[in-house]
Amino acid sequence: MYFEGIETNQTRLWIINSLLELLEKKDYSDITINMIADHANLGRRTFYRYFKTKDDAMKYITELLMDQFANTIINNHSSGMEEVAVAYFQFWEQYIDILLLLKKAHVLYFIEDNLAELIITVAKKVKHIPEGIPLEKLTKIYEKYNYEFSIKLAGFWRATIIWCEENPRKSPEEMAKIITKLLA
Repeated sequence: MYFEGIETNQTRLWIINSLLELLEKKDYSDITINMIADHANLGRRTFYRYFKTKDDAMKYITELLMDQFANTIINNHSSGMEEVAVAYFQFWEQYIDILLLLKKAHVLYFIEDNLAELIITVAKKVKHIPEGIPLEKLTKIYEKYNYEFSIKLAGFWRATIIWCEENPRKSPEEMAKIITKLLA
């Protein structure tokens, strides 16, 4: 099981864990909804009660991951850049099996294609972006810093991919120092 002890709908967990377990043995394109449902010991109609497509199930995996990242920030009381970076690498250390599996299965694009929105969602949950900011003001702030944000985020993500492949991996604290120095 990849996700255990997470407070969410149990059937959803069975489905996404089944999808991840199937990814260990099959290409993403070869996995069918029937396979996922069978592996989870559920009916196909049950799958469709929770997800329209297997892509929706993968998107839910990324949402769960980002929710867990936000929880790590909250639990660590991380506020500054270095503290958040430590929490980030601690989070990925906890979910390294999923990160490596998604990389091996060539489906990291489910994270990469939505990375900015996922990080903004995390920032809102941990209250690094105040609740009351109207969407149009947030959009203007984002537009002003769009290139800077995109470059930093892409660099952070690429560093994550390099780090996950290292053997032995640097500690979250070591990575936080590297990232903080580069982004300062």
